[in-house]
Amino acid sequence: MFIFPWYALDDEIKITSRDEKEGQQEILRTDHMRYLKVPFAINVMSGGQYEKKKNISFGGISDGKKFTTQQQVEGTSIDGKMVFPEEWGIKIHQHDYYELMYVLEGAVEQQIESSTYVYRKGEGCFINRNTKHREISGRDFFVVYLCLSKEYIREMLETSKRRSGSIYRFLMSSMDEKAFYKKDYLYISSKDGDTGVSQTYEIFERMTRELLEKAPGYLHIFNGLVERLFGILQEQEFYTIRHVTFDSTVEEQLFERIKFLIEQNPGKYSRQQLAKELNYSGDYLNRVIKKFTGLTITRYCQKVMLKKVKILLEETDMSVSAVMQQVGFRNSSHFYEMFKEEFGVLPGEYRKVHKHNV
Repeated sequence: MFIFPWYALDDEIKITSRDEKEGQQEILRTDHMRYLKVPFAINVMSGGQYEKKKNISFGGISDGKKFTTQQQVEGTSIDGKMVFPEEWGIKIHQHDYYELMYVLEGAVEQQIESSTYVYRKGEGCFINRNTKHREISGRDFFVVYLCLSKEYIREMLETSKRRSGSIYRFLMSSMDEKAFYKKDYLYISSKDGDTGVSQTYEIFERMTRELLEKAPGYLHIFNGLVERLFGILQEQEFYTIRHVTFDSTVEEQLFERIKFLIEQNPGKYSRQQLAKELNYSGDYLNRVIKKFTGLTITRYCQKVMLKKVKILLEETDMSVSAVMQQVGFRNSSHFYEMFKEEFGVLPGEYRKVHKHNV
């Protein structure tokens, strides 16, 4: 069961409603900017089956201070999806802090700059201070937001012994004064299996518990949990992280989306399937891929598949036929022919020379 104190009326610990003035003290709102007046905060937004009468709830906690900025606001339901009301104040905005949004249950549709994305359980984004965004709708959603001030991030980067990985590179580059106008974010997606999701969920629970109980040393523990959270999200076994920048052209952004989809499941996508997924014509997508790789969609997918085969031959004890099937090749003779054309030898010969100890 969720132990977040604002989750359900039957929880042992729950945030009590305070007057509106006090509730606005920790995170201030204007039409387009949100200000964090504390070093960090954990906020939760939930709706659908997680709230009575399909209401939307938004609450949070910071250093032992509990607050509710909005609570029990009736949302509009369209096809089972709750569309957030305009009067609730969710407009396109940006922060003077960093925000990690992570979906624990359900799905949330979010606009980031001019694009719209749907984030499902195990997915999220890490948004910098310059990137405008807003939540549009949700379906039985339970979303946690980790808000970290720029001062908190700066101190963490100065004192942390581990500063490698996608998240730390993202934070360090955005702290540079030259990046003042840079608009970018990290897209985070869990891989197959619930291990990474459950570990992430457990860390958010522990963060909340530490802030509620305020036992000696709780701030040090909280800081350590933030770094542990970053470590899990950067673990390639559990998550994929994609850096998205809005300084790039429309075609560059589209190619990054194509590349991400194909690399996640190269055997899945034909030209028609990719066109349906991205809502572009197959001919246009083919031109975009050819522009950046010199290859057709079909050939690019095959090249990515062969690369995955190569890695599995190097790092696992799976048989060649099992590797071929897992990656998505169906015709064995065609597979052997393509592999030899790409790497100069047959799969078995390649493994003898390049296999790592496992």
